[in-house]
Amino acid sequence: MRILVFTVTAWNSKVGANTWESLLSQYKDNPDVEIANICIRDEIPDSKICSRYFTISESRMIRSIFNKKVKTGYRVTAEEQPDCCDEYLEEHNKRYVKMTRHRRYSMLMARELIWKAGKWKTKEFNEFIDSFKPDLILHGMEGYIHLNRIIEYAIKRSGAKAIGYIMDDNFTYKQSNKIGYKILRFFQKKSLKRLANLTNSFFSISPMTKKEADEVFKIDSIVLTKPLNSIPEYSEKTLKKPINILYTGNLLIGREDSLVKLVNVLKKINKEEIYYTVEVYTSTVINQKNAEMLDVGFVKIHNAIEQQEVLKKQKEADLLLFLEDIDGKDAKTARLSFSTKLTDYLSTGNAIFAVGNKETAPFNYLINNDIAFVTDNDKDIENNLLNILDN
Repeated sequence: MRILVFTVTAWNSKVGANTWESLLSQYKDNPDVEIANICIRDEIPDSKICSRYFTISESRMIRSIFNKKVKTGYRVTAEEQPDCCDEYLEEHNKRYVKMTRHRRYSMLMARELIWKAGKWKTKEFNEFIDSFKPDLILHGMEGYIHLNRIIEYAIKRSGAKAIGYIMDDNFTYKQSNKIGYKILRFFQKKSLKRLANLTNSFFSISPMTKKEADEVFKIDSIVLTKPLNSIPEYSEKTLKKPINILYTGNLLIGREDSLVKLVNVLKKINKEEIYYTVEVYTSTVINQKNAEMLDVGFVKIHNAIEQQEVLKKQKEADLLLFLEDIDGKDAKTARLSFSTKLTDYLSTGNAIFAVGNKETAPFNYLINNDIAFVTDNDKDIENNLLNILDN
C-alpha cells in the first residue's frame, strides 16, 4: 500500500504536531507499505517514516504571482535541500508571526486569494503524485482553504481513497462573533464540505469533536487520538523543593497570556522562598510586555528542542504544564481540538497542571477523566499550587 499524507508543517522533530507520524510509525519497517508527505511549509523534514517528501512553498507562491518562472513546489529530503530553503522559511515565519500577533481576517482572506492566483498546480507537483500513485490519501480537515483545494485535486488526479482527520473547530461559528471571522468561516466551511464529499472515512480527535463534526458533515467518524509513546507507570513521588514546572510547545493563541497569569501567582507564592521553578521550551517569540512579566529568577525561557529531548525532559519534570487561553479573544479557538501534547504528557505518568478555558474539548477530557489539576482563574491556580506544596 502507498499512503500519501497531507500536512501543514513538515515532519520535523522540533515540531510537536506529529500525530500522523505517530500513527504511521508502525509501518516504518514494513516493506509492503510506502509513505509520502506533502506539506506547505519551507521546513526540512527529518522523520524516517516517509520515503518521499514534497513541499509547496507559500513564499514562492507569492513570488510566482509576479514571476511565472518561480518553481513553487519541490522535492526535499533531510540530506538534500534547496540552497534557498532557509531564506523562504525565515520569510514565512516572519509573516506567520505577524499574522498571529495581529489576527486580521482580511489578511487571512488575502492569503487565500494569493494561493488562488498563485501557481501550485505545477508539472513538479503532478509528477510527484503520478510517480507515487497513492492508494490512500490521509489529510486533516483544516481551516486552510488553499490546502483543502490542493487535497481535492490530488484525490481526483490519483483516484485514491481518502481519510480525513477532524482535529480542530474549523467548521462552526462558535468561536467568535466578529463579522470578519464569520465571513472567513463561511468559505472555510464550504471548502471542507466540498472536501468531505470526496473523502471516504473520517477520524475525530475527541468525543466532543465527533459529536459536532458528525452533525455538520453528516458522517459517522471514529474517535482517534494520537497514541501514547509508552504505557505510563504511576507512582507516588516525594517532591523536593523547588518543584519544577515544565512547558514545551508554542505559546500562540493566548497561551502566552495564561503563562503570565501562572507566573504572576507564583511571584506571590515564591516571595519568601522559591517553592516553584518554571522552564519553557518554545519557538514562539514572546511579545515585549509579556517578556518583561516573565523576566523573573525562577522562570527560564529556552529555544525549541528536538522531540526526543522534549520527551526526556517531560519524563524528568515534576509538573507538566498544559496551557490554553482562559478568557481572551482566543478562549474558544481550541474548543474542539485535542493537543498532541496531552498524550505525550499522559505517557510520562507525571502530574499535569492545566490552565485554560474549561469549556474546551481538552479541558472537558481532563475534568471528566479526573487526570489533571484544572484551573481557569488566579484563585484556582493559587489554591492548587498551595495544595501541592501541602500534600
